[in-house]
Amino acid sequence: MKTIQKIYECSPIVYLDTAAKFLLICSVFFMPIGTAPTNIFIVLTLAAWLLAGGFKERLSIFHNNYFSYAVLILYGLLLIGALYSTGDISDIKFQLAKYLKLLFLLVAMSLLQEKKWQQWALNAFMLAMIITLALSLISVLTPLSFVKGTAGGPSDNHFVFKDHIAQNLLMSFFVLLMLIRSQTAASRNLAAVYLLVAALAIIDIVFFVQGRTGYISLAFNISIFIFFYAPPNRRILWLAAAVIVGFVCFHLSSNFSSRIELAVSEFQKQDAKELTSVGQRVEFTKKSLELIKEHPFFGTGTGSYAKEFCRVAISAEWCEAGRHHPHNQFLAFGVQLGLVGILAYLAFLGSALHQARRFALPEKVLCIGLLGTMLTDSILHAPLFLVTETQFFVLMLAIMMNFSAASQENKLRAL
Repeated sequence: MKTIQKIYECSPIVYLDTAAKFLLICSVFFMPIGTAPTNIFIVLTLAAWLLAGGFKERLSIFHNNYFSYAVLILYGLLLIGALYSTGDISDIKFQLAKYLKLLFLLVAMSLLQEKKWQQWALNAFMLAMIITLALSLISVLTPLSFVKGTAGGPSDNHFVFKDHIAQNLLMSFFVLLMLIRSQTAASRNLAAVYLLVAALAIIDIVFFVQGRTGYISLAFNISIFIFFYAPPNRRILWLAAAVIVGFVCFHLSSNFSSRIELAVSEFQKQDAKELTSVGQRVEFTKKSLELIKEHPFFGTGTGSYAKEFCRVAISAEWCEAGRHHPHNQFLAFGVQLGLVGILAYLAFLGSALHQARRFALPEKVLCIGLLGTMLTDSILHAPLFLVTETQFFVLMLAIMMNFSAASQENKLRAL
């Protein structure tokens, strides 16, 4: 028996399984840095996963797992929606390919069942975000040629590898991770380091990068941290202090205040039908609701959004601006899959939250923060359509939807 076990432990299957996990960790690391390397490592992960086999054992973790059912239902509806879509065949294929990472989420979940791999995945994300943060702050002091945003001078937009929306969104979640780790650190010195990194990340978001979605996500993540970690008798005091700090930052940060004031101004001018950031979102919302009203229950099918939006758009210019997605994940599903699609997406988010209720405190707060970040992005952007956001949420959910088993088996005290 020992001989058989020894042979198995040295077999190519075990090596392929380990390789798949390592490649997945590489995907997590490169996700905040570059789209191409992340996609390459995702493909390599899938290849190693397929070659390793053992699918019956791998997929057994999804038994009685409501979240995995919600993932399958959501993608299943997209497949069904392709059968009655009014969209062009190219748009149907494009949409199905876009949402295919939902199925990779299940593959990633099957690889991250062990605590050590979850830990390494979070550490990989943390390291990538520290690199991003450092380069963003350095670019404030001196120009860096490879920085995608502007560099040199505090009033510029210092995003590094991605766009400013994606960087601030990821950075806001990174702040929560650092705050939680400051509470679970093995020593006071390490806790102080985590708090310092969190403070620098907050400064970067508020003062040096212009992603407004990240501002909202940051406010949510800090509020969640305070709610769960502040002593009950001081919770209101901590929240009030956070509000005061936010108010001070609004007046001290030209980036922060100007972006908020611009959003208010653009909202007030929405009737002018100008192609502004807020103006577009308002118009996309109105037109999407019109389309949902026409086909409320099942929508017009997967891949139909571009054709249907352009049908009701006020001009060719607006058609081109809004044909890709409505900057709202709920509306994107609503137009294509109707109320059934919206309910399926709510079930997707709700099942993840339901699973988080059994987690240890650090894990629970982190998962709620991720889902809050995803909800914010769902209302203002497209977390399952845009490449960086999709990679981020898929990989992070793959880690966290395994926390339950790890908490029960290992009684985790920290992340």
